[in-house]
Amino acid sequence: MQANTYLGITKLYTSEYKASGSKFYGYLFPVESAEDFDIKIKEYKSEFADATHVCSGCVIGVDRKYQRCSDDGEPSNSSGRPILNSLLSAEISYVGCAVVRYYGGKKLGIPGLIEAYGGAAQLCINDAVIQELVLKDSILCTVRSDMEYHLYNFLARQKEVTYSRNAVGQFKIVCSTSVTAELQSELKNIPTLALIL
Repeated sequence: MQANTYLGITKLYTSEYKASGSKFYGYLFPVESAEDFDIKIKEYKSEFADATHVCSGCVIGVDRKYQRCSDDGEPSNSSGRPILNSLLSAEISYVGCAVVRYYGGKKLGIPGLIEAYGGAAQLCINDAVIQELVLKDSILCTVRSDMEYHLYNFLARQKEVTYSRNAVGQFKIVCSTSVTAELQSELKNIPTLALIL
């Protein structure tokens, strides 16, 4: 793999794992950053407010060095760590996994929790389409409306660049991280264009 590529997913995958009456629902999802992961976990905790626990793990970065997990009240290293280990074993990155537990009335013990949480995460991974992805950057910019044609002409000549324009005239340009600096430099040559950092 190249320096700006990684193995990852592009959509949500789900699973269900049952153990001694407890139900474990797994959610494997792509993330762009630690902040993105935190937002998604808050959403799951809100959506499943009646659940006993929402344990999680994530791996971020081409080098996969950013790793985090949470036991969310379960015994230490019994739930978040098995989720994280499943992600690490699959060698995927820019990915998060939440496992929602509904208690079934019987304690599972540490080995049972490790198996259940890791199992729910692994079921998601088994179903996932894992592919080599290119790390992307987003560039936000504005340009005076009478000069937009310069930006459109420039973007039409670019390979592997996508863009969109919102209602207030901001452009979002998405490109491979390998060309971000060069693209930003060239964008500065467009009259009235301002990069938004």
